[in-house]
Amino acid sequence: MKWKKFLIGSWSWKRPFYMLFLCYVLLTFYGYLMADKIIFQPPGTPYPINRAGFSSIGTGEKAVAIFHLKPGPKMPTILWSHGNAQNLESLKPALESFHIKGFGVISYDYPGYGESGGKPTEKGCYEAIEKTYRYLIENQGVSPEKIILVGQSVGSGPTCWLASQKKHHSVVLISPFLSAYQTVTHIPIFPGDRFPNYRHLKKVNSPLVVIHGEEDRVVPFSNGMKLFELSPSTNKKLISVPKAGHNDIFLKGDFDLGTLFLEMSGK
Repeated sequence: MKWKKFLIGSWSWKRPFYMLFLCYVLLTFYGYLMADKIIFQPPGTPYPINRAGFSSIGTGEKAVAIFHLKPGPKMPTILWSHGNAQNLESLKPALESFHIKGFGVISYDYPGYGESGGKPTEKGCYEAIEKTYRYLIENQGVSPEKIILVGQSVGSGPTCWLASQKKHHSVVLISPFLSAYQTVTHIPIFPGDRFPNYRHLKKVNSPLVVIHGEEDRVVPFSNGMKLFELSPSTNKKLISVPKAGHNDIFLKGDFDLGTLFLEMSGK
């Protein structure tokens, strides 16, 4: 019937390819519009910033909330980029545990997280970690060679970027991804991808440790393994954690981060 032909058209071997191309365009457009909302999941719980260790770099939309405790004599400082659905308040106990061992610790909230201003974007995260890094060097007098960069999950994005741009001592990646899209697609087939760690890490020659749960269903273990393989560092270590997923890696892992940091810093 004519109405069927109008709606469906006549059969052609080209039609499946047209449909695939249309789906690709629609998915690309959807990803472009919605990527930031899908990637970033800031917790809604606020916290008071007028406490010991808490402060802010800048004001208003450009404000970056930080938590900083100074190192003991000759000890390095850990610059920690936290995971998704976290903020400085939830990370504070872990940072304090490293500080007890003598490490300096500093972390920051991404735009739109905690008391940081603005909205979360890839560019905003890069700006936030760079401001935190500059604060350590310019305001606190910390040597770049005394900075250990740590990135967990989504925090691996700004960490890998900063490591490719600035001097530092070493890098620790916990449950990292190749890129934001590749946690789903496994290969870079869509434009506009976020946090291309696989590209940034190729420029980093410093000591590297990658820690990943073998049963991670959020960021598959293959992501961490491939990043480890892509790294040009001659001093690198892969810690695979059997039976661990994305959020229980510290509970099931047979390793101690404090001891690992001490070993990396030669203490």
